[in-house]
Amino acid sequence: MSRRSLSSARANTALFLLIAINTLIYAYRDTFRSRLNLRRTYRIHDGNFQSMLLSIFYHMEPTHLFLNMIALHRYGSELFVNSGSRKWQSVFVVIVSYVACGIGAFLGIELLSCFHEYQWEQKLSKARYASKCNHWLCDSLNDALGDDVSSHFTNAWADLTTYFRFADLKMSMSYYNSVYRIGASGVVYGWMGMRLVTSWLSPHHSRLHGLDYFFLIATFAHDLKQSPLSLEDMRMSALLESDGVDHAAHIMGAIFGMLWGFALILWEKITRWWGSTIGGTGRRLGARWEDEQLLHQQQQQRRENSTLLNSRGDHPDRIML
Repeated sequence: MSRRSLSSARANTALFLLIAINTLIYAYRDTFRSRLNLRRTYRIHDGNFQSMLLSIFYHMEPTHLFLNMIALHRYGSELFVNSGSRKWQSVFVVIVSYVACGIGAFLGIELLSCFHEYQWEQKLSKARYASKCNHWLCDSLNDALGDDVSSHFTNAWADLTTYFRFADLKMSMSYYNSVYRIGASGVVYGWMGMRLVTSWLSPHHSRLHGLDYFFLIATFAHDLKQSPLSLEDMRMSALLESDGVDHAAHIMGAIFGMLWGFALILWEKITRWWGSTIGGTGRRLGARWEDEQLLHQQQQQRRENSTLLNSRGDHPDRIML
């Protein structure tokens, strides 16, 4: 078996190992309930690395598991197994890409939640400014006491009215932050983003066809439509009537996957340049198997030519017919 075939087989083994881990966690989540409990998975502002790591392997329904594993195998095969570069076929790259895209989707959700909270604070600030007392009596009272006493009362009133006016938004924010987020969908969308970037920029991956672009655009458009990307989109009725899928995590996973794919392409180019510059004619870091074989054949041809010239110099009276 050639080295390229061996690397491809290793990447395929790593891919099936990830699928097996997802399947085993789903099958034995009740047996090991103390360790594989739903409450140990990730939710916004209440999660660490362990909870994020468990969440990207945790599934509750067989349909959810099956669809994620099918998509994982498809995009994993295109990214790693069928890649023309042995760096992309590394077991380490496959596993790290899985973990990085899954956690990257959660970090994107954290940033989105911070953006929602910032929008809520802006609403409170506008309400407080609108209810601020500008009467001369309030100014006189503040000057006499040496403190902006009137604002304490107006701010409390503004906060109370804002909470009543936008009670559905506040409740939806609390619900959105409290639900547990499980499944490998963030990883799948991350690998979809990586596939899109490698199709454009990587010489070691195949190009996407028209049907692939249609599927990706339709999928991303649906998730964008269903995602509460702004505070006004986050309504309690909309969240409760949703399909139970965290579409925002899909979008964040795809964005992080694009960034991660670009970083891997840049890393490969740097190591290739470094190997060709420092390594000379030796083994080049990041070189493709075909390039190494061509270099080996050229060196072998030069040795044969050198041997032929030496044999002619040692026997000047020999006539070569």
